[in-house]
Amino acid sequence: MLAPEDLSVAFGKALEELGSTYPAVVVLDTDIADSCHTEAFRRAYPGRAFDLGVAEQSLPTFAAGLALCGKIPFCNSFAVFAVTRGLDMIRQSVCYNRANVKIVGHSAGQTMGYTGPSHHTIEDIAALRSLPGMAIVTPSDAVELRQLMVALVEWPGPAYLRLPRATVPTVHDPGYRFEMGKADRLAEGRDLTLFSHGDVVHLALAAREALSARGIAARVVNVPCLKPLGEDQIVAQGAGTRAALVIEDHNVLGGLGSAVTEAYARWLPQPVMRIGIPDTFTESDDFTALREKYGISVPAVIRAAAEVLKQVG
Repeated sequence: MLAPEDLSVAFGKALEELGSTYPAVVVLDTDIADSCHTEAFRRAYPGRAFDLGVAEQSLPTFAAGLALCGKIPFCNSFAVFAVTRGLDMIRQSVCYNRANVKIVGHSAGQTMGYTGPSHHTIEDIAALRSLPGMAIVTPSDAVELRQLMVALVEWPGPAYLRLPRATVPTVHDPGYRFEMGKADRLAEGRDLTLFSHGDVVHLALAAREALSARGIAARVVNVPCLKPLGEDQIVAQGAGTRAALVIEDHNVLGGLGSAVTEAYARWLPQPVMRIGIPDTFTESDDFTALREKYGISVPAVIRAAAEVLKQVG
């Protein structure tokens, strides 16, 4: 297995490499280039890097203008500001114009920990899933991150890269190929399907091992592309097991849990349980402690698995 990698550091390196391959790529920042690891791109391509200062709501409009002139802008800020502060501009300037803008939400979910709920991002997927034409991707490891960044450059329209601040094990080999709209089955199982995305995929894999010790065979499905995501993909991944659990560092409303529930309600009449933030603001603490407190943990998955499998006998 390859060594663990910091996703933010891997992003910065991959962005610099994209700059050499794709001359149209430009980078926008909001006074936090050091936190977003975009400084290497700025040093390599100073004429293609723009810092707008603390004006996150200006990013989408500025980027849309560049995109409509043939550039491929990558907009960088903490996810909570990249999405919710500029949501009106994302809707009107980016999505309505089908502008080729890539929004990168750094430190997504609760991974900013001690900065507290003002900097946690628990509603970004729900907000952006509802915008026409907006693609949403999130990597589970650095191998997948590098693959999906290339896919984003080649994707002809608005896209959101949800990037947690985390160092994660590598689960994909170098030959892995990410595809927009496709789910990624990491482990087989006959009893239960565990759907997850981002760095929480590693929690799902750990939960699978714990469930196996209790005689429950869980399938693990990584969903790196949350939109577009056909219901046929969800059904194909869930078929053959008796129920599903969705695990994510996001509000239980509107995220992957909602997407899976919508597909199951129409095509696969089995119970689905959602493990995530229970529609509340959390507080300032280490992000692993916050996840434990709000039930995004292996013990919580074990309890939910027992409950949902009891429903199906």
